[in-house]
Amino acid sequence: MLCRLPSLLAFFIFAGLLTACDEQSAPLQRVDKSETFVIAVNGPLHYFATRLLDNDIKVRMLVPADTDPAQWQPSVEDVLQLQQAELILLNGAGYSSWLNKVSVIDSRLVLTSGAARDEWIELEGQLSHSHGPDGEHAHGGYAFTTWMDMNLAQIQATAVAKALRARWPEKQALIDGKLVALLADIADLDNGYMAAATRIQNRQLVYSHPVYQYFERRYELPGLSLHWEPDLMPGDAQWSELQRLTSEDILFIWEAEPAVEITGRMSALGIEWVVLDPAANLAENDWLAVQKKNVARLQQRE
Repeated sequence: MLCRLPSLLAFFIFAGLLTACDEQSAPLQRVDKSETFVIAVNGPLHYFATRLLDNDIKVRMLVPADTDPAQWQPSVEDVLQLQQAELILLNGAGYSSWLNKVSVIDSRLVLTSGAARDEWIELEGQLSHSHGPDGEHAHGGYAFTTWMDMNLAQIQATAVAKALRARWPEKQALIDGKLVALLADIADLDNGYMAAATRIQNRQLVYSHPVYQYFERRYELPGLSLHWEPDLMPGDAQWSELQRLTSEDILFIWEAEPAVEITGRMSALGIEWVVLDPAANLAENDWLAVQKKNVARLQQRE
């Protein structure tokens, strides 16, 4: 069984994690094998797998709640779990940058958006900027919030089901039945977004961050993408630039609830706003509940 050699091999040797690159090799420490588990790299995939499985197989997401899953890097303890997972559900489109740094068995990797690779949106350039504690980084390669196109979300859910059936064929009937219900729920979201889009398609849309490319394409809602963080007050120059680039009929779309001082400034300028949470992280509400709230908020806008 082949696996990729990590680019930071010296680190892992020092940490005592990697002894070889085949199925028989093992870290010096191992996760408790009494629990069978799958790892998902983001909230949507965690939700899909949880919906499709029963309780005897756990679905884990290693990313802390306050960390962007697309920028997350595994710790030593996380690597141990990655190496012991039955399956690792990947988003694709360059979502998990840690993949070339960690030695894992290729056959356990599930590229959930692989069947829609020709629909990945290629980014034309890279722009460096910061996301609070995550530090400065650049967006390049492909846009990766694929699941914000509900058609692609269905493809990813189907890929998760296929991988789970292959690993646990005795659960095929269970998984197939649950997949039908899951795809129906995602289809309802798609219809809801389509209906909401007809209400706001003539407005000037501004997105707080360039993570809505698949949403914009699927629902024909192109807009201007900025790099505004909901918990960080933009400077006067940013406000002036917003007013210069946009019309009077602005609908500003945030990833999360913006700070009070930001909404106050928007109200003073006559700018309407709404939260459209991509739900990449685990939250108090599951992915489906968050998406339903997104749809409801958008449908209230004209």
